[in-house]
Amino acid sequence: TRSERFTSTEVSDFPAVTGREPMWKYTPVARIQELTTGELDGSPYVYDVTAAKGVSTLWVGREDSRIGRAGQPEDRASANAWTAFEQALLVSISADLSGDRREVTLTRSALGSAPRAAHTVVEVAEGATATLILQNTGAAHLTENVEFLLGKDADLTVVSLQEWEDDALHVAAHFAELAEGARIKHVAITLGGGVVRLNPSAHLAGAR
Repeated sequence: TRSERFTSTEVSDFPAVTGREPMWKYTPVARIQELTTGELDGSPYVYDVTAAKGVSTLWVGREDSRIGRAGQPEDRASANAWTAFEQALLVSISADLSGDRREVTLTRSALGSAPRAAHTVVEVAEGATATLILQNTGAAHLTENVEFLLGKDADLTVVSLQEWEDDALHVAAHFAELAEGARIKHVAITLGGGVVRLNPSAHLAGAR
């Protein structure tokens, strides 16, 4: 079962990826070797975010208590990203007393072709409702972890949109933690990229 998988935030705890492992069976692992074994640039990067009421972004340090709440790496690429990132991008969505659903687009289009690590935390406040579009374009050799932390009765729709260049490499792990009454709808759309692998998981942190 999913809960029985080995997890660790240290890349050295995972053996080298050969492609014979069940979780890597359909992935061309030779093409993403730099993301599973190589050194990664984990520095902050340029991004764009649409303006929306009650939505803010901020770079936070690795010691931030929200990092790691939603889950931990289950594979070497995810652990390599976790080991290498310097700061996490925090997206905070506060509750709106009007009850209106907000739509936010976070765009990354200038990551470049050097091997890179990233970490993103999306925190949705109690009772907040929002649609978040994660739009990825341009060149990238990226392995990353994305965490979604949903407060009580929060409602989040996530659309991960990959429109990378034809030779881009993108390996991502998405983790979600749902408090009591929270709901998440996760949609992944891939329209570009040489190799794109997205591994989602979720767990309940309160009563349904």
